[in-house]
Amino acid sequence: MKIKRLKPLALLLFFVSALFAQPEDDWELVSEKEGVKVYTKSVDGHKIKSMRMSCEIEGTSLSSFAAVFHDMSSYQDWVYSGKEPSLLLKLAENEIFYYVRSDFPWPMSDRDFVVHNKVWQNPNTYTFYSHSTVLNDYLDEVEDVVRIKEFDATWEITPLKNGRYNLKYTFFTDPGGSIPNWIVNRFLDVGPFQTIKNLEQEAKKEKYQKVEFSYLKEPNF
Repeated sequence: MKIKRLKPLALLLFFVSALFAQPEDDWELVSEKEGVKVYTKSVDGHKIKSMRMSCEIEGTSLSSFAAVFHDMSSYQDWVYSGKEPSLLLKLAENEIFYYVRSDFPWPMSDRDFVVHNKVWQNPNTYTFYSHSTVLNDYLDEVEDVVRIKEFDATWEITPLKNGRYNLKYTFFTDPGGSIPNWIVNRFLDVGPFQTIKNLEQEAKKEKYQKVEFSYLKEPNF
């Protein structure tokens, strides 16, 4: 796929959603499947709701999860309907811009967007965070593909004991275009659940077991 020319960096728009500043009791538990609890919350001006999924997962280390997030080549192996993204700019070890395209079932058009991703760790709780938001106007739009203009997602992975981790995935996106809202909400429900299950398995692969990052420390319990 040919990507059109980059626009000047001065035009970058970094949108940080206010969704995560709202009180926890605004979230409504709507389902639970295989230990994954699904919560939703209304968003002003949108029929599509924001979503939060929480569960416990198994893992070998925090670094192995972080390594998966850093590995662009594995994206399509664990992210639901995702294709391998194109790295556009690496700002630091823990901050990048990338372009990703998502498959949507026919007759709907595929979606794409440019992402600003930053990862870090809380030194007190050892929680690993990955926060992604869209960068509007960074790349020209692609013909026959709908550009997603609203997307905000946060992964939180907190180590427990005995190889267990508490995972929380909070996100909101509006895929745009002429898609019935009930189809969108169904798609968003299936996709994140499958992505969580895939992440748990992906992080166990041998290639991620000895990776280290300067910003990340393993718990001493």
